[in-house]
Amino acid sequence: MAKSKLCISLLIAASLLVTSFTGCANKGAVTALATTSADERYPVGSPDGSKIFFKSDDWICVCNLDGSQCEKLAEVKGPLVFDSDMKRAFYKETISNEGKVIYQAYVMDIDGKNQKKVAELTLEEKHVDDGGYIGSTRGPMYKMYSWSPDRTRIFFTKLEETGYTWVWREEEGKWTRYEVGTEPSVIPVVQWAGTEQKLIAKEHERTAWIWDLKDNELRFIGHLTYSIVSYFFEQGVVWSPDGKYVALPSTELSEAGATEQVFVVNIETGESQRLTSFVGYNAYPEWSPDSKKIMYLRVPPEYWWMPSSLDYDEGYDVWVVDIDGSNEKQLTDIPKNWEAGGWSPDGSKIVYTSCKKSSMGVGETQEIGIWIMNADGSDKKLLTKVATGFIEHMEWSPDGSKIAFVTYELRKDRDDRDIYVLDVPAN
Repeated sequence: MAKSKLCISLLIAASLLVTSFTGCANKGAVTALATTSADERYPVGSPDGSKIFFKSDDWICVCNLDGSQCEKLAEVKGPLVFDSDMKRAFYKETISNEGKVIYQAYVMDIDGKNQKKVAELTLEEKHVDDGGYIGSTRGPMYKMYSWSPDRTRIFFTKLEETGYTWVWREEEGKWTRYEVGTEPSVIPVVQWAGTEQKLIAKEHERTAWIWDLKDNELRFIGHLTYSIVSYFFEQGVVWSPDGKYVALPSTELSEAGATEQVFVVNIETGESQRLTSFVGYNAYPEWSPDSKKIMYLRVPPEYWWMPSSLDYDEGYDVWVVDIDGSNEKQLTDIPKNWEAGGWSPDGSKIVYTSCKKSSMGVGETQEIGIWIMNADGSDKKLLTKVATGFIEHMEWSPDGSKIAFVTYELRKDRDDRDIYVLDVPAN
């Protein structure tokens, strides 16, 4: 699509949709920023708050907050991050080749010029496998995740078998740890997905690693947890703004079973701490701007024998906790509803979405409310309502006056993401 055609499409969409959105709630004006047939996502505001950078299919684009003067800057496949002044873009690639895995990190100017490979790391291609045990997942031993705030390090995890299993003991009402080969001769089973699932889990140790791009070295940080084979979205593995910690979800094996918990690892000392304890699914941590608190999402489990499973009929609630695990507090509590939020730049407010379903079918939409509240959960106010399938991401402007959000709708032939900008009322 030519640059001129892209700009015309965005301006037409903006003029048509700003009225339809504000008419829903009459709280904050909504402007259509990028609503073409392309897949538009990853909005990030410029430091001065005057522009928004985003991905449109494989292109880095930038435009004014009203959708005008849109420009395609450079073509890059996959996710990317920017430096703090929005002058450079960073991205990474993973290549499998003849039993090796090659990890590559790149940097380039925002317009695509001066592209440079920062570092390249080669490891043996190894896998871990739960087999017929709970989880039944096979995946890579090493997994690459997110960039540090200064873009000099990338967080990795590693999974290795420990030689232990966990078995459900009906008579004791708990899971018990055994050395492989010493388990009871009879393993309880449950009916699941038309088959019999043995209530036995294979234990793996998950450890934290850092790829230091300056020294091109993969460095061991420390132990995280004992887990089944499981992975998580890159967006769920987040560095603290000060670059000292990484927060991430991880399945943890214990007497309660395989629960999903939120952990924080100190990058300098290697010490890790579990912040949550709810027997269910705790995930998607997000740091407060001062690096002192973490907001996360909690949902009850669907299956008693696998607490890390999500009960999609119950939905997410928003919780917050200090990074030492104290002062855990629930911020939203709407039964059978899905909420997810994000901190304001000064940490005083939280914007969050609220809807009935976590996903919709082809061409289906639902009404989703965008709300704002104080950081302690008080003074909840509706900003606007949006008719879409799901709101996938929200991003505050640096001055806190606007919020860019990404809508998602499933089409017959593609995923359709669009970007809108919401004005936050001064009061």
